[in-house]
Amino acid sequence: MSRLDLIRDESGTTLLELLVAIAAGTVVIFGISLAVIVTLRETDRVASHVDANQRARVTMTKIMNELHSACVAPQISPVREKSSETLLAFWHQTGSEVAPTPILSKISLSGTTLSQSDYASNGGAAPNWTFSETTPTSTVQLMNNVSVIPGIPLFRYYAYNSGHVSATSVTTPLTTESARSVVQVNVAFQTAPQSTPLVDAKAKTGIQSAALLRLTPPSYSSTASNLPCQ
Repeated sequence: MSRLDLIRDESGTTLLELLVAIAAGTVVIFGISLAVIVTLRETDRVASHVDANQRARVTMTKIMNELHSACVAPQISPVREKSSETLLAFWHQTGSEVAPTPILSKISLSGTTLSQSDYASNGGAAPNWTFSETTPTSTVQLMNNVSVIPGIPLFRYYAYNSGHVSATSVTTPLTTESARSVVQVNVAFQTAPQSTPLVDAKAKTGIQSAALLRLTPPSYSSTASNLPCQ
């Protein structure tokens, strides 16, 4: 075919072929877009779970550290009366003084917010410190989007029974007498991501831990009291 014939040739892509090519391209673009959307949604879901888990662990570590410093003086009862399933009131030490003055802390769940209020001692001596509980010296929000794990209270309190931590928790709210026997505090809660556009039934992260308020091994005698901070 001569050059003139090529110039005069009007053959090319038909309308049907063009429509088929457009349809095929649309399908490919739709598939790629769907894959990107699914990937972004999954990445967001995983990131929100990681965020909830990390925040829960930081908060739990703070609570456990304070409970582990609760034996301010020998043979005291750090967990205080009126503590309940949603309120933990306890003495604990801050700093490293030889003769420390404790702080009374109250950790409570109000709605979906877990907060802590601290009260400084205004008198007394170990183990009979006194505190002004009308106005806290400080109040901080520990974490939001918190809820109770179904069937598990936020705070549980246990005493020794014949040298072993009892399988049954102490009845709450604690009385002055029952608070004296608490040697272990269990903490359990779950938290949801701070914000997520996804509806994910498994988004909440549950975490549990326990602090033993004891300095020496317990006596296995059935008559031993095995009180805290001994």
